[in-house]
Amino acid sequence: EPTTTTAADSTTTAVPATEAPTTATPTTVAPTTAAPATTPATTPAGSCDGAAGIPAGADIGTVLHGDIDGDLADDTVTEYSLDGVPHVHAQLATGGHSDAVVQIGFADHVQINFHDFDHSLGADVPPPVAVLAVGAAQAGTAYYTLLTLTTHYCIQPWHVSGGAMFVGHVSAQGPFEGLMCDGAMGHIYTSMTEAENTGGNNWHISTTLMHHNFTLVTFDAPQEFDTTGTEAAIVAQYGDIVGCGRAPLFT
Repeated sequence: EPTTTTAADSTTTAVPATEAPTTATPTTVAPTTAAPATTPATTPAGSCDGAAGIPAGADIGTVLHGDIDGDLADDTVTEYSLDGVPHVHAQLATGGHSDAVVQIGFADHVQINFHDFDHSLGADVPPPVAVLAVGAAQAGTAYYTLLTLTTHYCIQPWHVSGGAMFVGHVSAQGPFEGLMCDGAMGHIYTSMTEAENTGGNNWHISTTLMHHNFTLVTFDAPQEFDTTGTEAAIVAQYGDIVGCGRAPLFT
């Protein structure tokens, strides 16, 4: 099981718990095909950034232990800050090191946790876990990205098809945006969410299912529906990080 240690305590401002929406909300329809395998298919190339290890003078943050390369041995993932810039460093159980700058949000550090993005119940070999990084922004908002290994065993943030780094947004300030991880049919489905008020307690909801192939992220067409609920309940479901291996940011 992945374990977590932190170098320093952090604080968050809790928002009072709220009631669930007054009507049930449809869940995202599962895709008809399984997520692509993400175990690297090549041997380490020795050309990763950070191959020499974590540099001297780094301010160490959270340290995680879990399998990110699919060999069933625990690897070590370390978040640190150097000269005010957040990094995520991976040391594989086999000895390889790699490093990625994760400059999202407005702080020197980012929060990290393991997210079992490719979870497959009953798989002979459990898929490797991804790293979810969250950067603080203005009050009630945050940015996030995910990191996995490349085919050369280098940890890197996900990127979109054009090559730009993928950065998602979470906002408890309307229109609300979030990240939802929902278990169904032996898998975990990860979706970006949006909620827009259409008057009173009426809301228009959009969910966009995410996939990845190594560090390339792709998206299904958004699914849209309408629901009702209090603003606080809608924020808790669609304007926060829900599941995904960590506690919510705002609720």
